Amino acid sequence: MSAGGAVLEALGHPAAAGGRREAWAPVLLGALAGALVAGRFETLAIVTLAALGGAITLRAPRPSARAAITLGVTLAGAVLINLYLVRGRELPLPRVLGAPASAEGLRDGLLLGGRLLGAALAMHALAALWAAERAADELAGRLRALARVGVPMDELRAVLSLALRFVPLIGAEARRIARVQALRAGRPPRGPAERMERARAALVPTLVSALERADQVALALAARHYRDRPPRVTPWPWPASALGIALFAGALLWRG
Repeated sequence: MSAGGAVLEALGHPAAAGGRREAWAPVLLGALAGALVAGRFETLAIVTLAALGGAITLRAPRPSARAAITLGVTLAGAVLINLYLVRGRELPLPRVLGAPASAEGLRDGLLLGGRLLGAALAMHALAALWAAERAADELAGRLRALARVGVPMDELRAVLSLALRFVPLIGAEARRIARVQALRAGRPPRGPAERMERARAALVPTLVSALERADQVALALAARHYRDRPPRVTPWPWPASALGIALFAGALLWRG
């Protein structure tokens, strides 16, 4: 580290703080990739702890109740499906449709659930580090070499940026329209048929709103010459890059 960098870090300068935050990007990407390919609980624990450390250090916001419930249901489903579909030593648990629970299925289910949890933690920390357009720039800029083999990186960058921005907007718009429809109905839905009818009534206005927003954003991006602007890529310090590569390589190679 240079003398100026050491002074900035000692004084808590914003530039030094920003550099320390950016150093988490390759580590979190390595943890994300490592969680997706981990085949052992040991490597899974390492990449999950790295993702958790990044989320705490970057002060990622607490996940919403909806996101936590969705993740919990997904993890439980992963465990239960493997528990009864993977054959092996039978466990003293109730049978489901005649299929017994197996110890190997329990292990595979816990491993799959842990991989999903580690990947979700890494994604949550990356979301706290990068805004939507920033994430698209970083990924497109670092994968720009793929354009030489015909991969349309500029188009993919624009699509990714729009998708990352529009998913939360569409969700918020859908909830707003559903509340308006509920107020017009005057009472909560009764039974599955009315629930499906309410969902159908909210679907068309949500799609119309999404198309209108997409048209407005496309015009705004064209006015700003978005496709002509090169992606902004922040250099990563080599120790952080090496650690991210080590997390992924360790999880990939130590699977036996």
